[in-house]
Amino acid sequence: MKKTLVLLAALAFATAGTSFAQTAVKTTGSDANQTARHYQKGPKDPAKTADHKAGKMAKELGLSADQEAKVEQLLLARQQEGAALKAKYGADRIAGHAEMKASHEKYQAQLKSILTPEQYAKFDKMKDEHHGHGKGQGGKTKVKAKA
Repeated sequence: MKKTLVLLAALAFATAGTSFAQTAVKTTGSDANQTARHYQKGPKDPAKTADHKAGKMAKELGLSADQEAKVEQLLLARQQEGAALKAKYGADRIAGHAEMKASHEKYQAQLKSILTPEQYAKFDKMKDEHHGHGKGQGGKTKVKAKA
């Protein structure tokens, strides 16, 4: 009986000691800013989001200043339209599916008119990789069974 109590006490002290030994990892510089933005609570500013996404697209696709400005305006309009649809349909996504799909297709057509064919092809590839459909990204690929 005494051995069991001593063993339990030793286990309790060992567990308590390791829990106090854990330290917090501090992030500095851009990592801290990125983490703060990532966990930001509340609604995001649509203009800032559009500016950020347009800047990212400009860097990755090699957009001109004129193209970047047009893409930013398009992204802002798309966000506002998306917010209006979200407010209109709320949690009932099925009811607004057709309207949302039409909005998405309109956005894609406008984006295609702004970008060059090479830029749009690169954008399409990036989009597929982002959504996990790219090769090597763990996306699902259809494989025909051998008969």
